[in-house]
Amino acid sequence: SNIDQSAEFKGKDSRIEWTIKKFRGCSEHTMRAKITLKEASSSNVRREMGPVSLGFEIPMHNVSNLQVKYLRIQEQHKAYNPYRWVRYLTQSASYVARI
Repeated sequence: SNIDQSAEFKGKDSRIEWTIKKFRGCSEHTMRAKITLKEASSSNVRREMGPVSLGFEIPMHNVSNLQVKYLRIQEQHKAYNPYRWVRYLTQSASYVARI
């Protein structure tokens, strides 16, 4: 295990949450998870488990290189103070693997 990453099973949501604190350039990370069933595998168990899906977010990273150079916020209220910095976030679309 690496100090910069952790994995935790969330039983209530039936998911594994893998957190990586920092990605270094030209690096690759791999996580392996083993699913052990209490009973023999049958079509009903597979149907109940459903497909395995993956979702991720990478804050402060922009894959497309699209940049916001100017931001103008039109507000009626003068008390509104917009944030000084624009934050970028890369999110996954839909990754699904059938079991």
